[in-house]
Amino acid sequence: MGRTSGIPAVALAALLGVCGVTGLTGCASASGGRAVSVAATYAIPYNLTDVLFSREMILHYRQAITMARLVPGRSRDPFVRGLADRIVKEEGAQIDVLAGSLRTWEFSVPDSGNPPVHQMEGMLSPARLLLLKGRSGAEFDRLWLTTLARHTDYGVRLAEKAGAEGKDARTVRLARATATAQKALLAQIIQHLS
Repeated sequence: MGRTSGIPAVALAALLGVCGVTGLTGCASASGGRAVSVAATYAIPYNLTDVLFSREMILHYRQAITMARLVPGRSRDPFVRGLADRIVKEEGAQIDVLAGSLRTWEFSVPDSGNPPVHQMEGMLSPARLLLLKGRSGAEFDRLWLTTLARHTDYGVRLAEKAGAEGKDARTVRLARATATAQKALLAQIIQHLS
């Protein structure tokens, strides 16, 4: 397709469609700069859901890794130890992918040394982490798995929302794969607890 004044023709057609629906209010009197701004916004390949998913999953994965690093020296359960190893390896790699997306979109990556204060569901409070640190053996294993199950359930819901409402194709694929993987992990935890 051709281009008009530096705006892709498809974006211009979409802009004109929006102007037509609104009865040209604000569009007819808008300068060319505003039209470019609206068209440029239309062409952004991601949305807020993609950005929030990437940021929140980084925080989610980092806390799962923090939990996983509590396992050595506290657990003798092969399932718990294997799961902790898997979390450190797999979720660390996922953080790199999500951080790459944020950088591409020119958003900051949450600082691992000074994470933001957040009230995300399923995230452990400092008190809960302290409680885990003070346990060992079977008591630790049960508390750790129960806590991880709650944490993982939130990851499933976060990923399902991004898979359904995201705009960036790569992020949507990642979110759907994450939802599937987190559901499988949750099922394994529940089975082991029972």
